[in-house]
Amino acid sequence: MHVYSSDNEFRSTFLGILGAVAFIVTSFLDGYAFPWIHQQLPFDVPDLLFFGLAFGVVYALLYRVFDRRLWNKSWMPDFIVTVPDLTGHWEGEIKTSYQGKIKGDYIADGGHQPLSATLDIDQTWSKIVIHFETERSSSVSTGASFQTKGTLHPKLSYLFNNEGADVDEQEVDEGPYDGTTQFTYRESDDRLVGYYYTGPARASEQGNRQQTTYGTAEFTQVDDKPQK
Repeated sequence: MHVYSSDNEFRSTFLGILGAVAFIVTSFLDGYAFPWIHQQLPFDVPDLLFFGLAFGVVYALLYRVFDRRLWNKSWMPDFIVTVPDLTGHWEGEIKTSYQGKIKGDYIADGGHQPLSATLDIDQTWSKIVIHFETERSSSVSTGASFQTKGTLHPKLSYLFNNEGADVDEQEVDEGPYDGTTQFTYRESDDRLVGYYYTGPARASEQGNRQQTTYGTAEFTQVDDKPQK
């Protein structure tokens, strides 16, 4: 998984609040539990150092619990969490402008026709990973960002890396490539609708020019647990 950015400016403030809570919890433990723990240790630890180490542990535990367990609860205030939880298995299709030869088992008429695909998204409050797959190739996200302000529906943009089709099925102009995707999340029916572009390495050679490919994509969530 990799971190993602968000236009929620309260995220950094919340980390400070979490630190304050961790300090209060550590101070409480310092008055009741730490004296007993000190007596059990076979060596002496300076009080200030012990408090600092304990604070770090408490903060890490609070952060991990919130980041993985609490952030997506329905009762969590919107000003703390503005991004949607997209974790799950998604099924749908893409339509590509690729002009190279692709076997009819995968796509009809060489382009601009539906190609079945899946998305598997694993997300926490701070990190996300997006696996895209067709019968021909697969890709994984390398960076992502959410936009929730100034838009009717939340938008997810991400960069991806695709290793390309299996070597025995690749055409001369195929191979590993990078690209970018932007989705709009339609909350009412759990749909991701958007488009994608690929980098020059995924180019259809036409004459002396290389043209990057592009296409549309649409997915519907069928399970709240990813299969990757």
